[in-house]
Amino acid sequence: MQKTVRTAEKALSDADSVLAELIERHGPCTLFEENSLIHKTPYHVLVWAIINQQLSVASAASIESKLKQLLQHEDYEVSAINVCTDQALSACGLSRQKIRYLRALSAAVIDEEIQLENFDQLENTDIANILTTIPGIGPWTVDMFLMFSLGRLDVLPLGDLALRKSIALHYALPADACVETYHQVANRWRPYRTISSWYLWAAVD
Repeated sequence: MQKTVRTAEKALSDADSVLAELIERHGPCTLFEENSLIHKTPYHVLVWAIINQQLSVASAASIESKLKQLLQHEDYEVSAINVCTDQALSACGLSRQKIRYLRALSAAVIDEEIQLENFDQLENTDIANILTTIPGIGPWTVDMFLMFSLGRLDVLPLGDLALRKSIALHYALPADACVETYHQVANRWRPYRTISSWYLWAAVD
């Protein structure tokens, strides 16, 4: 996969001078490196995504640190989270709403309403249709799952505010730019919009 990422970086640099500068500045994309989310279980990545919904990186990291201390494990496992009390999860910083989302996800996995281990065989739209039936999982969470669990290379998560801000900044888009304008900018990045998104996030971290 690293060879594919290097190919993507070369293609993006050739297609877009802005990205060429960002790739030069930030170095190789680490999306698939050994310590990345891509090597965690699909359930772990979904829990990570739910925690990170509408939070700053620092706030989400604080919750994750406390949750891992509670679980006494670096990986999120459905059996471990399922036995945690709401009070214990709340003490980690999770809101009541996110606790409800985690309960719904865990129930769907335990009851085999979703079979996450089979998702790598499905198309993006089919995965989205399945996951969005679970409370708390919307388009942003699906995009995070596609990128950081399945490693799909052509995902453009425009539901992410930081990404939109970075695109607007680096491509001088007006404050009232419509979604179609963002898509027009991003069309030159196909079929590697995941990799371009990674660099645009890196540019505003």
